[in-house]
Amino acid sequence: MSTTPTTTPPAEEKPQSMFDKLGAALPIAMTALATVFAGMSSSELQRAMFWRTAAGQDQAKATNQWTFAGLKRNRSLTMEGAATLMGAQTGLQKASFPAPSGNAPPEEKEAAEWLAGKGPPRESLPKIEDENIKAVTKAIRDREPEEEILKKAAKVSPKSINKAIDDAEKAFESIDSKWDKVLKAAGEIVKKRSKVDSKDPEAVKEAIAVQAARLDMEQRRYRAESALTFGLGFLYDARVRVVTAVSDHHRKRSENFFYAMLVAQIGAVISSLALARKQKSALWLLAGLAGLTALGFGGFVYLTV
Repeated sequence: MSTTPTTTPPAEEKPQSMFDKLGAALPIAMTALATVFAGMSSSELQRAMFWRTAAGQDQAKATNQWTFAGLKRNRSLTMEGAATLMGAQTGLQKASFPAPSGNAPPEEKEAAEWLAGKGPPRESLPKIEDENIKAVTKAIRDREPEEEILKKAAKVSPKSINKAIDDAEKAFESIDSKWDKVLKAAGEIVKKRSKVDSKDPEAVKEAIAVQAARLDMEQRRYRAESALTFGLGFLYDARVRVVTAVSDHHRKRSENFFYAMLVAQIGAVISSLALARKQKSALWLLAGLAGLTALGFGGFVYLTV
């Protein structure tokens, strides 16, 4: 009597639920999210480095302006000393500069006034309308703590401080161009009146007095330009603080994106371990040991190296 072997049909696999499908995809999604946050953190850090470099360039510009202002002030003192010495040679005789004829160009008339001690006129940089920029420049002049200056600088947009500097540069260029014509006309007046007979003592004294008047005019001009240059330097220094605040803003964003990346990576690791544990794979134990090793080594480096 023969028997027919019986086979047990394989158990049908239960279809995965939506929760199971999402669980399997979670490690991949978390890894992708961590990659996105890593890219955003790197991008913000690059922006922070760019703005920090710009701050260094503006600091050099501010230093150049202040150095230039100091040189002009020193030049003014040199001119003042030379004018005083020449004035002493004439017994403090003052040269007179009558107004030119009516057909003379305007710059020649103005040059005569400057030589007589009525110029250059008082000039100033354009008035700053932005209250936040005013607050930053005042804080710099008052030598407030750097932290307080940066808080005020954070309220200033780069666009507004750029406009303030551009307006100041254009105004300075306009003043310099206008004064240059008058100074050339003054030089011509002095040149004509310095051609005298060296045998006439009074004429020589008059020529020396004219030269002294020109030096005195130059010292006033250099002093005025020094003040303008000094003010321009403060604007550049204000932009240093504004750009530094922008750099700090991007650096903070980079730091926060980095923390978000770490959280996403931790989530990817946890979900991967949970999935491996559910599948009863021995790899979850190996992954856990690798994670603990990395954590211990990282802590050792942070505390000792």
